[in-house]
Amino acid sequence: MKGKGFFDWVVDSMAFVAGVLLTSTVLIEFLEIFMRHFIRKPQVWTVDVTEYILFLVAFLGAPWLLKKGGHVGVDLVVERLSRKTNILLGMLSSAIGIFVSAVVSWFGLVETWNCYQGGVLVIKTLSVQKYYFLFFIFLGYFLLLIEFGRQFAHHLVRFREGGKAD
Repeated sequence: MKGKGFFDWVVDSMAFVAGVLLTSTVLIEFLEIFMRHFIRKPQVWTVDVTEYILFLVAFLGAPWLLKKGGHVGVDLVVERLSRKTNILLGMLSSAIGIFVSAVVSWFGLVETWNCYQGGVLVIKTLSVQKYYFLFFIFLGYFLLLIEFGRQFAHHLVRFREGGKAD
């Protein structure tokens, strides 16, 4: 897992965009508070835009979080197990992640295409084509699939080396 290739650049760039979007929600909400309380003209679009941004942040940031090892773990249990058992559990969790990510990314891609062809809209204050959102579900899970595959390969190499430290 050393070196930075194209995949790492893509994941890091998506995380950066997620950070920019998250920062923009703070600015949007600040604008809404200012407009509502001081000018007495609330903006009707801010809630929808904030919801859309938070949705995007989750799928843009998840692959980066997995790459950095930031997902939830049970350290209390893991620290008490042998190195080989930890490696095997890492392989198992990566394999489950591969399976789930493959299924969700496949169905996300299929549904993205169906909504694109059907012109399905998300109708709220702002109407947006639904396939935009579904594409980000596909993209996020597809990148999670690749990262889980990388982690599985890393655990497999460690297992074959007899559980040596990195």
